[in-house]
Amino acid sequence: MSIFTRIKNIFRRKKPKEELPPLEELPKESGEKPVEKSPEAQRMEFSDVKAKLDLVLTQLDNIKTQNQMMNERLKAMEKTLTEMRGIRYY
Repeated sequence: MSIFTRIKNIFRRKKPKEELPPLEELPKESGEKPVEKSPEAQRMEFSDVKAKLDLVLTQLDNIKTQNQMMNERLKAMEKTLTEMRGIRYY
């Protein structure tokens, strides 16, 4: 395959793609009632949300602890660097 054939293939007119037929819309039912949940199901849903919130708070606390540890390490490194600057090697 020569370079001219490759260039010709790159710039040749593309074939149009076949268009799909339009989708049919589903009829809307106006008589639908919202689903009522039993009190027990609502309590279970509330406890699930509470458990997820507890998990997020635990993860946030973990991140705070990690941040504090990193800040302490950074302070120790800065202190070491300032002490090293005070030492002059002749």
